[in-house]
Amino acid sequence: MDAVNECNLRCNYCHPGKVWLEQQLPAAVVIDALAAAEDAGILEIVLTGGEVTLHKNLPELLEATHGLERCASTLITNATKLTDQIQRNLAASNLTRICTSVDGITNELHGSARGKNLPTVLEGLQRLHDTGKPITVITVVHQGNWRRVIELSDYLAESGLATQHHLCAPSFSGQARQHYPRLALRENDFHEVQALVDRHHHRLLHQGLYLTFNSMWPATGIRPLTVNPGRTITLQQLSEQVKDTLCNIRPNGEFRLQAATWGREMVGNAVIGSIHDRPVSDLLAAAQSLLTDGDAWQLPRTVEAQHKFQLGVAADEEITDQLIGRTDNAPPNIEMTPITSVDQHWLMSNPLNASTVAAQLRTDPSNKRIVQHPTGTVLVFDRQRSLITLLRPSEWQAVRDELPLAITETSPA
Repeated sequence: MDAVNECNLRCNYCHPGKVWLEQQLPAAVVIDALAAAEDAGILEIVLTGGEVTLHKNLPELLEATHGLERCASTLITNATKLTDQIQRNLAASNLTRICTSVDGITNELHGSARGKNLPTVLEGLQRLHDTGKPITVITVVHQGNWRRVIELSDYLAESGLATQHHLCAPSFSGQARQHYPRLALRENDFHEVQALVDRHHHRLLHQGLYLTFNSMWPATGIRPLTVNPGRTITLQQLSEQVKDTLCNIRPNGEFRLQAATWGREMVGNAVIGSIHDRPVSDLLAAAQSLLTDGDAWQLPRTVEAQHKFQLGVAADEEITDQLIGRTDNAPPNIEMTPITSVDQHWLMSNPLNASTVAAQLRTDPSNKRIVQHPTGTVLVFDRQRSLITLLRPSEWQAVRDELPLAITETSPA
């Protein structure tokens, strides 16, 4: 939920574009969306922008998170506008975790696409850490910083300021379009970034930091088996790969399916309706109906990578503009494909250790949600880390056999 359009920064890779335009979802609408997500059994709702701390009713929005019991809630902030009062409001909220952006260990690296404000960001990161909420640091890896990104991972692990470090590549969307030639990762760069993650993942994990590269699979189709040797994946990665898992509310009230979109770009008409005209619960039900009936299709992965990251010999900005309707020229004839369901995910071919899953559930059952997908696949959701573990029904039965009865109930997804 993009509750705010405006931002106090002008990051070169920003998706929304026009971040100087003041546009906010009314507090009542945001609160309604939180309640609708809880009622629908949504796994996670993300409050972001723009810069969400600029919302004029931020304390009211944070207070409303106390209405969430099943649904996890994440807030994404650039950490540059955190006053003492906002810090207290965040600490007192029912947010499950907080994400913030840091792009490098030096002001030069961090500021190469964001503006040189690293001291302010690190002060904000300390404030977020002091709220007691789990912190995820997001780094946009681009030509100006990716080669030294592990130095930032080491700092986060040694300082204990974050429990996760997620890397993502800039996409050809919004504000990033005009800066893309200078920022974009080339295809070989994606492999180099993943190689860095593979080389350092286990060492950092032992230090308490989960390092992952969320853009590797959609860009290249390569499965990052070092980070995902079993059945667990970040919810962000799952939403990149299984296109019926994410909807988006924009600051102007548009409710969108993400089946054929990237960043803030849309292929065809992904807008289902407006939250100003219909309750969010109705829009969620409409989205579910479209997905259940098979009326929502996706771009083939290679075609999405071609346009989202401008990868491959066929990548062409003019063709991308035609595809998303930015020009009057006829769009290219691209055959959309059915959405591959979660039970067909490549992760399902990985081995599963039922005893390990059972041990994780016993250790922290209050932080886990267990839901059953209509295909029968069981999803074990780690709310604080936003990680999903996929199990076949027979595998879930093996896990259940090792658990107390009180924590084995599933609910529909």
